[in-house]
Amino acid sequence: MAPAFTGGGAKIRLKPKLLPRLLSSAAISYVMITIIQATNRSDSNTEYISRHVQDLVSAASSGQVGYVSMQDIPPEILFCDPYEESSMPKKLIAIQDQFMIPASHFIWIIPEYNGSFPGVVKLFIDALSVRSYEETFPFKKSAIIGITSGRSGNIRGMDHLASILMHMKCIIYPKLLPISRILEQIDEQGHLTSDQTIKSLDSHVRGFLSF
Repeated sequence: MAPAFTGGGAKIRLKPKLLPRLLSSAAISYVMITIIQATNRSDSNTEYISRHVQDLVSAASSGQVGYVSMQDIPPEILFCDPYEESSMPKKLIAIQDQFMIPASHFIWIIPEYNGSFPGVVKLFIDALSVRSYEETFPFKKSAIIGITSGRSGNIRGMDHLASILMHMKCIIYPKLLPISRILEQIDEQGHLTSDQTIKSLDSHVRGFLSF
């Protein structure tokens, strides 16, 4: 079954025929590329776009593909001292050890919340920075994809996140990808029908993997 997502009450299903072909005949090898789904909202547009990107990366790379969803961030992070390594939740430590430290590349998929990206992402970054900082962030490559039902494609949020990641010494892929008016790209059956959006995601992944 094709992956589906919802937004604004509409059910969106990606048609299998729209999933791009393999990105190249020869898969590119990396230690790990981790996709970071940047909202803890359930059944979100971001979740399903992120899974679509995961499929593209898996088709293009012979290395491991990690996946971190902000829905998996333990809620106790809100009630502990996130700036003390000794109080860091065990589940968050496991996420860092399994998906963040081994990765050489990150792809951040961020929705627009109040003119920026969701606050849970900043808390996630801050918490990881107090433990194994040098192994987690510096000199790792990051691509950013913004998503919104409006017209901006979360340009502000992408700029905000890029600024933070550069402060963490990450290397930012300069071609930020805004995806705007996502609900206007849906047919009556709830399928994502925009060839341009599909091609843009394909091109973005291609470019980042060769960056």
